Amino acid sequence: MLKKAIFGMVALGALALPVLAGLDSGLKVGESVTPFHPQHVAGPDAGTDTCPPCKYGNRPAVQVWVNGDSSENIMAIANNLSAQVDGSDAELKGFVINLTKCDACVDAAKEMGKAAKMKNIGIAYLPITDEAVKNYKVNTSADVKNTVFVYKNRKVVAKFVNLKADKAGLGELNAAIAKINN
Repeated sequence: MLKKAIFGMVALGALALPVLAGLDSGLKVGESVTPFHPQHVAGPDAGTDTCPPCKYGNRPAVQVWVNGDSSENIMAIANNLSAQVDGSDAELKGFVINLTKCDACVDAAKEMGKAAKMKNIGIAYLPITDEAVKNYKVNTSADVKNTVFVYKNRKVVAKFVNLKADKAGLGELNAAIAKINN
């Protein structure tokens, strides 16, 4: 009887492990992106709170939601995304959405926008308490550094959590972009 109880607790714990690991984040493939209004600090919509899905409609796009990731990793993802946008015949759009918890975080997002020097990638910030964070199902746990959505016709076709800007990670991202970039 004790063995069954212990086995049951271990089995239940194993089922809960992925949830506790906190590595799931974001809309699932097939779900739709929804309107939200980040504060754009750089890129084509700088100085506005333009809604990316509203303005760019069914065009293919990538949103990178940042939750405390290193600036080096995010800048490498953004630079890669910028090159993909430049090479796109399908009007691909790209956005980096920095989730902010404090005034210093807003300043960091603005500094990133200045440093980026990419005119074709929207760099914006959004308070971590904004309803869009919940609507996009972005996990704000400290273990989740970024959540990336690749979508077309407002439907998510690929999602990445904690994307690393190394050869393998960017290769997977670029493969997903190639699928929507036609």
